Amino acid sequence: MPARAVEHSCAVPNCVRPGRNQIGVRCRVAHSGASPFPNKRRTDAFWSLESPMYLCDEHSLAGGRVQLAFEPAGTHEIVVESECLGAIYEDRAKPIRQPLEEAA
Repeated sequence: MPARAVEHSCAVPNCVRPGRNQIGVRCRVAHSGASPFPNKRRTDAFWSLESPMYLCDEHSLAGGRVQLAFEPAGTHEIVVESECLGAIYEDRAKPIRQPLEEAA
C-alpha cells in the first residue's frame, strides 16, 4: 500500500500553491583521495539533511537566492536553520555518523 500523501505549503509567504519540492543540504566527497570513510567514493555524501521548507513547482523553477553559512560546532551533528522572507521554520538536526561507527 503506498504511503499517504502529506500536503505541505509553499515556503514563500502568501503562496497558495502546494509545496511539493523539499530543500535539502548535503556535504559530498569532492575528491578521489582517501577519506575518513573508506567505503565512500567521490560524490557520496558524508551527511545530508532535508530542511523543513518546501517550494511549489513555480517557485522551485523561478529561481531564488539561497544564503549558506557554515559555523563549525564540534558537536558531531548537522543543524539546518531555515527562513524564507521572514518566515522562520523549526531547526532540523541529525547526528553525523562517525567513521568508527560506520565500521562497526
